Amino acid sequence: MSAKKHIAIVGGGLGGLAAAIALRQRDFDVEVYEQAAELGAFGAGINLSANAVKVFDALGLKGRLHEVSFEPQGHAWRNWTSGVAARLLPLDESVSRYGSNYYIMHRGDLHRLLCEALPASIIHLNKRCVAVESQDQSASVTFADGTTIQADAVIGADGIHSAVRRHVFGGAGARYAGTMCWRSLLSVADLPADIHDRCVNHWTGVGHNRFVISYFVRQGKYINILAVMRQPEWHSESWSVPSTREEMLESFSDVGPNLARLLGHAKDVYKWGQFTGEPAAQWTKGRVTLLGDAAHAMLATWGQGACMSFEDSYILARWLARYRDDLPAGLLRYEAIRKPRATRIQAMSRLEVRFKKQSSIWDKLYREWIYLSRFGSTTPGIYRWIYGYDPIKQWEQAA
Repeated sequence: MSAKKHIAIVGGGLGGLAAAIALRQRDFDVEVYEQAAELGAFGAGINLSANAVKVFDALGLKGRLHEVSFEPQGHAWRNWTSGVAARLLPLDESVSRYGSNYYIMHRGDLHRLLCEALPASIIHLNKRCVAVESQDQSASVTFADGTTIQADAVIGADGIHSAVRRHVFGGAGARYAGTMCWRSLLSVADLPADIHDRCVNHWTGVGHNRFVISYFVRQGKYINILAVMRQPEWHSESWSVPSTREEMLESFSDVGPNLARLLGHAKDVYKWGQFTGEPAAQWTKGRVTLLGDAAHAMLATWGQGACMSFEDSYILARWLARYRDDLPAGLLRYEAIRKPRATRIQAMSRLEVRFKKQSSIWDKLYREWIYLSRFGSTTPGIYRWIYGYDPIKQWEQAA
């Protein structure tokens, strides 16, 4: 019997933790190295569609996921002046339509859930990666504190500004996508009872380069607000630049009464710029590979950034288990299976941002024509392709 294989994961975010769980379940020795001084999760709301929830089910974590989540009735695209929904994608039928539930939750709750599924002893903090090297029989990671570790394989799950990707594969790194966001978390206890429905609401105004997304999180106890607008320049990479309700409202002064009332209840408001990365031409080199945003950072327009990381994590663990005695071959198989889907959704996320800000009938028809000509499907088919995907069945068929 071969010795237990040691996997080093650089990055303690959602994708890195999920990969650690999946690999440990397949009898790998796993260590996670996080550059932050403490574990935490930036941002607020996050969507997990059925394709990602299937991974949690396979990992034995769906019950815990259900406990910290909210199940929306659907996606509603609303005119922000009238509040009328021009289009609705039902999600209360997600199990029958796509094979599992659709959940929305606070990112911090999700991050904590994943941390609790791992021994605290395997997560190492204050470990900023400064060098990565793949050798014939091992791979090494050097950190800013001067320490170096050896592993049988290294997974770069260190996000959009990935040090692993930069040191191993080069490239220009992340770039500002031209849009910035305000976010706020509103306590339902402080709000009128009729201020929001059970939908993930997408609010747009005709001809404007702005949109707002709002939905419940934390079992319906809070409402997450994300207000997005075009801005030519952005110089901070922080997720939590302090802002004010007044600054946000000034940029959305022409919205209708329903949305204005919702925005007007915001208290703690933060802002950040949206960054994206070029598709990685290569994910794997020897005993080093990339996962999640490090490989395919995407805008949040389809709500698939974290979902792709979870799909990656499961498929990667299965292929490494299959090629336990030839890990480089397993990493290449993982890349071959995951890269086409992730790269396609990454391209779709960039395209969709232009249509988030348009709502006339001609905009909608043009959007459908663009997607049909470029991706071979209109909106309903795209949702079926994204949400209906089953990573577990895909692995079984590929294996």
